[in-house]
Amino acid sequence: MSHVLTPRIHLSLSIAGSSEYLVYPPESINVSIRSDEQCLDIQWTVHLHNYTLNLKMIFQIDIYRSTLSNTVENKNYTTTLKSNETLQWCWHSVLPLECTSHFVRIRSMVDDERFPESRIWSSWSPPVVSKGQESSGEFHIFPNDIMYAEEDSSVTFCCISRTDNDKIEFFYEDRYMQGIKLSSRTTMFEVKNVAFVRRQGSNAYCKLDSSIDGVVLYVGGVLEEPKDFSCQTRDLETLNCTWHPGRDTLLPEHLPNNYSLFEWFSQKKVNCVHRNWCAWQLAPDMQDTYNFTLMAENKLRKRRTSTFFNVNQQVQPKFVGEISIENVDATEATLRWQIIPNQKNLTFLCQIEVYDNEKGIEYNTSNSEFTLSGLQPYTAHSVRVRCCIASHFWKWSEWNSKNFTTKEDTPSGALNIWRIVEPVSGGYNVKIFWKPLPTFQANGKILNYSIAMETLGKVPKVDIFFSDSDSNSTEKIIDEQPYQISVAAINSAGSSIPSVIVVSGNTEKSIQNIKEDRVNGTRDGIYLSWKPDSEETESYVVDWCNYPWDAICDFQWQKFGSNITSAIIRSAAFQSGVRYNFKIYGLSTKHEPYLLAKKTGYTQELALDCKPEVTVDNLASTSLTLNWKDNCTDEPQYGFFKGYHIYKKPEVEEPCDSETEKQVFSDNIVVCMYTVSDTKQKTFNVKKLQPNSTYSFEVKAFTGGGDSLAGIIKVTTGTHENTNLMMTIILPMALFSLLLIIGLNLKIQWVKEKCFPDIPDPYKSSVLSLMKFKGNIHQAILNTSDCIPDAIEVVNKPEISKTQGLRTILVGNEITTPAYLYLLPVGKDALDSQACICFENFTYCQAASDSGSCSQNQMIPTDQMMSVESSEHLLKVDKDYIRPFGNTPAGEEVSLNYVSQLAPTMSGDKGNSSPNLPEPAHCSEYKMQMVIPAGLALSFPPEGDRPISVASLDQLEKPC
Repeated sequence: MSHVLTPRIHLSLSIAGSSEYLVYPPESINVSIRSDEQCLDIQWTVHLHNYTLNLKMIFQIDIYRSTLSNTVENKNYTTTLKSNETLQWCWHSVLPLECTSHFVRIRSMVDDERFPESRIWSSWSPPVVSKGQESSGEFHIFPNDIMYAEEDSSVTFCCISRTDNDKIEFFYEDRYMQGIKLSSRTTMFEVKNVAFVRRQGSNAYCKLDSSIDGVVLYVGGVLEEPKDFSCQTRDLETLNCTWHPGRDTLLPEHLPNNYSLFEWFSQKKVNCVHRNWCAWQLAPDMQDTYNFTLMAENKLRKRRTSTFFNVNQQVQPKFVGEISIENVDATEATLRWQIIPNQKNLTFLCQIEVYDNEKGIEYNTSNSEFTLSGLQPYTAHSVRVRCCIASHFWKWSEWNSKNFTTKEDTPSGALNIWRIVEPVSGGYNVKIFWKPLPTFQANGKILNYSIAMETLGKVPKVDIFFSDSDSNSTEKIIDEQPYQISVAAINSAGSSIPSVIVVSGNTEKSIQNIKEDRVNGTRDGIYLSWKPDSEETESYVVDWCNYPWDAICDFQWQKFGSNITSAIIRSAAFQSGVRYNFKIYGLSTKHEPYLLAKKTGYTQELALDCKPEVTVDNLASTSLTLNWKDNCTDEPQYGFFKGYHIYKKPEVEEPCDSETEKQVFSDNIVVCMYTVSDTKQKTFNVKKLQPNSTYSFEVKAFTGGGDSLAGIIKVTTGTHENTNLMMTIILPMALFSLLLIIGLNLKIQWVKEKCFPDIPDPYKSSVLSLMKFKGNIHQAILNTSDCIPDAIEVVNKPEISKTQGLRTILVGNEITTPAYLYLLPVGKDALDSQACICFENFTYCQAASDSGSCSQNQMIPTDQMMSVESSEHLLKVDKDYIRPFGNTPAGEEVSLNYVSQLAPTMSGDKGNSSPNLPEPAHCSEYKMQMVIPAGLALSFPPEGDRPISVASLDQLEKPC
């Protein structure tokens, strides 16, 4: 039962300031139940304007169970609307719809790109109810009667009671289950992962007091889609379609999986009897192209698959009867067969495969018979044939097979023979060996072997005897003359080509003169090489024993061509640690063997099974002697005995010396190893040990396979004899050296003051504090830019030539009087005695030093004062006294050297004062060293000729 809503008015809303948007709520909602499918069918409409046809909309559908608070489904349903269209959607419920009431409400939204502003949900429609059976007042179980379910799915039942107070119980296969109360009268029960129990179905029932209401549940497997669906014909009369149906659903026999074929061109349908194939009859005027749909269905599901093909291209031929084999001899046989369909317009391609014991050969033919040739005599063969349509391959026919055996033929090839010759009294014992012919050379059953022995002396003699077919050797004693021995295999068709070898005693006598060489084994075998012999050598032969220590040595040999001089000898019998002895022979064109070399080696060497016993002699502080004895030379030898390894491990780690090799073992233990290459040496001197130290020594015999068990000994060296004497000498010397270094460090300042006095620093003199500066008066060092220019007087005695006039020149190499520089202020107070600063170059005159003045009270001549204002005179002074001495080129740097200070002239010196000048006041002084260019000696003119030049400091090129 359902309720239908009255139509609602279509809304077209507008928002201030925005464009119009559309809202179309659902109308005329109708809800009904389809019990066979347990589907809630929902239908509704939407009223649209004509201009909104084909409008895309979304409908949101809410479904509630029992009450509006229990939502069981929320679905968005999208569709494109058409005018006056009724919309429909069916909801499949897990719970039977009869168990309780269901409510449905819907709202809508325009989802069209033409109206992006209209994506606004409408209001919900009023709920529409579909009532259940809970109010019927009857006792029921739903679903009722019969129910079907797939394996591993969940099934929901409900039980409805008559009244609100009834107590209902639910059982599934007699197993009581708890339920969930949906309403006062309805209880829900869920059975999860139902399994197949029986084809007759499982039982589920509700019990109310003595009343029972039940249902049969049929559980089956999921119906699978048919796989590998295809159709073909074998005779162009019947079309056979096959497929793989998948697993059995296990539904009861009255509910089988039904299969049917439907052909679209002819619109014919055939119900198939079998579950994996179906036959379709082809009419005489059959069509070439077919389009088939295979449908599979049962009570729970439907599946389908299709195929499209041309019937002439899907033909699989088949044989009529077996193939026949005729005219069989030793190497040939003829095959015949018959195949259908046999229409004249069809061409077949047939494939023939022939197998013998070892290989297969394939042939192709378009005929119905074929002759095989080149077959192996006396060999069982298997032949099989299959065919297909040559014009368009679809499938091969089934194989048609048959076996046959070819007849015997004369053995082909010659036996591989070799010999062992052993000296005996009066001759030699000759053992002749041969290898049986392989099947492809025997060409039949070997009956026996023929052995012929012919003497090569003056009187020929032939001895012929036979050996059984299962033997591979024979033995004969011969005298010392050479023999020619031939061996042949015999079957019913004839004899093989005889194999010949010449036996001579001289060959065995030469064995003693050949030295045995050692060879190395590989993973695959033992590598041998030999020198090529003369051109008459036909081949080379290597022989050995697989079990050299056994009485039955299993003698083996291998032949090589004359152009081969190396080989790897392989054998499944080879073992590690076993020495194998090889002899290499050359075989001449006269079939006479001669020994070339003897080799011995191992496939893989192993360590020897021995353990040296070690003792120690001559133990000293830095050396000792190791002695040992062992049985490492006894047989069996598991490898080539190469000597001994002696391992030295100190208790306190120390480096290995040049006589040893550093070894690091797997446990990160580092040892030093000595190698003794003489296997007969049983003693070894160990040197360069540390006194009073403990060492562990291990002695091991070694081969290419590793070391044997170790003989171990632990020793401690003695104390060095000269240790006390050395300490007596070295300790006092070290103490004396330490005291000497300490004493020198304490007196180093005194030595420096006596030998290297400090030189005064002019920049730290107090004379600078008396000068007037420009700029910052607190500056510690005078900047040249801040100097107040004064007049400068240079007093010298140059020797003036008549041609030079008043120009001052330095001559001679002796300074007799001190040189003074008078710094005079410029201006009206130029002669102010308080402003006078004189610089005196004097060091060695102690009297002058003590005077505290500038040696004497020097006067500035008045007759020369006028020269202060002369720029010409200033330039002369600059050239004579300021420029570098010597004829130094312009722009070239002049190096300066230190020249010792000058001793000043005493107060009584002649020419030190002038009577025409007033005596200047006391001057501040600075005792200055002189710096002159390298290599220059100062010279002054005589005292009477000394001119006085006075210049202003502000006219000089360089600042003061």
